[in-house]
Amino acid sequence: MTFSSIAEGSNLSDVLKAFPANSERLLLLAEGVMGGPGELSRGEREAIAAMVSKLNDTGYCVFYHTLFSEVFSGPVEVTVRKLDPLMTYARSLCQGTEEELAAAFQKALDAGWNEQAIYEVVEVCGLFNYINGIARAAHLKRPQSRPNPLPTSDDLRGSYKTMAEGISQK
Repeated sequence: MTFSSIAEGSNLSDVLKAFPANSERLLLLAEGVMGGPGELSRGEREAIAAMVSKLNDTGYCVFYHTLFSEVFSGPVEVTVRKLDPLMTYARSLCQGTEEELAAAFQKALDAGWNEQAIYEVVEVCGLFNYINGIARAAHLKRPQSRPNPLPTSDDLRGSYKTMAEGISQK
């Protein structure tokens, strides 16, 4: 059972347009968290978002954030290996104990990541726990195939802001 205004085959934009009260602000926040300046690249942030979405069993979001990570940073497996200490921190933040979180924080520092990078992981985890909840409540389904042609980094740059503009024009 899902919301009556959400049709089968809907996407996240459809859901946010159906419930616009805070959607524009959410997407503008997403634009800052995912596309703003920082220690982590957009592709790295997308890889973290995909991992958080997997932890939350949100196939729709895993699909898109894995794709977006690949568009911005190349093979997601390579990005995930590079980010291993930060991925451990993200998993601990989402599902670990205080002791595991503290150990993961130290592991990330010991691996050469600074506190700014670690905090960016916190932002991505918090944002995607929220968005994953929306996608799960709306029963958004994982697409069956990758888009053809694939989007480019230019196509995706500013994409959260573009989604927000689509909601504000409704």
